[in-house]
Amino acid sequence: MKKTFTFVCVVLGLLLFSSGMIFAEGAQETGGDEAEEITIAYVGFPHISPFWVQMAQYIKEEADANGVKLLDMTPTEADAAMQKAAVDNAINREVDGIIIGAVDNRAFGESLKNAGSKGIICVAVDTAIDDPNITALAQTDNLSSARVMGQYIVDNTAKGKVLILGGTLGHQTGDARRDGVRQVCEANGYEVIYRACDWDDGKAYETAINELSANPDITAVFGAWDPGALAGLAAVKEKGLLGKVKVFGFDGLPGAFKSIKDGELTGTIKQDNKKMAQVIVGSLLSQINGQEGVKKLLIDGFVIDKSNVDEYM
Repeated sequence: MKKTFTFVCVVLGLLLFSSGMIFAEGAQETGGDEAEEITIAYVGFPHISPFWVQMAQYIKEEADANGVKLLDMTPTEADAAMQKAAVDNAINREVDGIIIGAVDNRAFGESLKNAGSKGIICVAVDTAIDDPNITALAQTDNLSSARVMGQYIVDNTAKGKVLILGGTLGHQTGDARRDGVRQVCEANGYEVIYRACDWDDGKAYETAINELSANPDITAVFGAWDPGALAGLAAVKEKGLLGKVKVFGFDGLPGAFKSIKDGELTGTIKQDNKKMAQVIVGSLLSQINGQEGVKKLLIDGFVIDKSNVDEYM
């Protein structure tokens, strides 16, 4: 009986030990999965622009490639208050990080402070946000690239006035594109007319119609974004000035390429939004994992015109 009792105790002990090991392993695996699951939010410019449609697609591709959950919380309108509310929503959902493509880079102060206090890492793409809680930026070097476009306008346009159809006044990206083109054109003796169009294609068209009517000596129109440039082109055609007034853009989107190929738009600056997405997602994930991420990447744009457009179509 004593031997039998001892044997039973040993068997029970082994069973309990095995069960404990299985439970511990299961708990460890479950906890590990939870620790590895990363959720990031993307709050970009509304998907009304082909550039930003591409940006959202590229960011999703990068998130999928890295096995992280992405919440695209981009609002449906280009409204700074709606974008700020989306960032606040992401913070309340306790995501690990947020990528912001700002409508208005001045709109996020308290939200970013709140994110920082909760340990949520925030980064910016395309448009710089001057805030200590923004820990990385990937964007086109807009000022440098716009200077390249300014020189291209000077080299390809007769002396006269240059109409700039701009973004929202005070928006970092739009202001840099305005300043780069204006600096070079004015330095070369061109008069520059700047009009803020709030990244609105309809407003760009109406503005171009009005300014072309009021200023018959306009020889060039620069749209700070390709759809705005194409709206300006439509106005030039409406006024019967195609060939007399040259039109230039900034983005490097398929619609602009087709127009260049068709001999209408003269040129555009190509932005590499795919590289922006790769860099900013990589930097955010590195920081979430406690590693050093890229803090700032400025990507040079370059001119696409009839000489090289076939390479990008």
